[in-house]
Amino acid sequence: MRVRASEWIAIGYFVYLAGAAVVVGWNGRRGQQRRVIGTAAAVVGTVLTIAWLDTPAVLLRDWIPLAYILIGYWIPALFVSSTNLAFERVLLALDRRLGIQDMTTINERAPRRLIELLELAYLFCYPMVPIGFACLNVAGLRMESDRFWTAVLLAVFGCYGVLPWLPTRPPRAIERASVRSSGPIRRVNLHVNRAASIQLNTFPSGHAAASVATALAVGFHVPIVGLALGLIALGIVAGSVVGRYHYAADAAAGVALGLVGFAISLFV
Repeated sequence: MRVRASEWIAIGYFVYLAGAAVVVGWNGRRGQQRRVIGTAAAVVGTVLTIAWLDTPAVLLRDWIPLAYILIGYWIPALFVSSTNLAFERVLLALDRRLGIQDMTTINERAPRRLIELLELAYLFCYPMVPIGFACLNVAGLRMESDRFWTAVLLAVFGCYGVLPWLPTRPPRAIERASVRSSGPIRRVNLHVNRAASIQLNTFPSGHAAASVATALAVGFHVPIVGLALGLIALGIVAGSVVGRYHYAADAAAGVALGLVGFAISLFV
């Protein structure tokens, strides 16, 4: 049985969450603790089982990291009982110093079409990773699966793993009185966010990290496709801040993690 580098990353991340669940004080929320440990153990068992099966499960093995990302996103929210108000104030203050205001001010200052374009770009943060991986497969580069997932998993798990220690609300929640729908695409984004989000802000931004890592991992082999994905990633990063889905510091740190994840993947 040969465990891939990306699979070791998944194992390490979920072992980390299980270990954190053991040492964190849950204050009467033992059910949450058991869910974290049980889910982490199940994922690690799944990773090892699929690695042991190898060839018979090769297609599943290539695509199942998408499930690891989703589970890895949801589990850290179980740790959170309240947000870090002091850190929220720091992030908001930094936005203000950069001239980034609430949605009312943004709507008044920025062209409507630009806002809609950035909202559309941000909508791509959800299918960005599977689209990127599909592009590699279509290009006949399935052998690069491990390198791709190494870049992406390092980037996103580096974001999600911080959530138990620095939980914050997204800026749109704090600036609730100022958030107005600026068009149909934003309404779709807000609906998807309500339905599929943990309603917490990840610092660094997982969307920025995953998008950058995906664009770089694909672009390394297919430059034209990587350029297109890179432009989308840039729109996702900008849209996350302009739409107040993330703070500027989230987006910047997410971009940095995406770069780090990609750089490390080159050694796989």
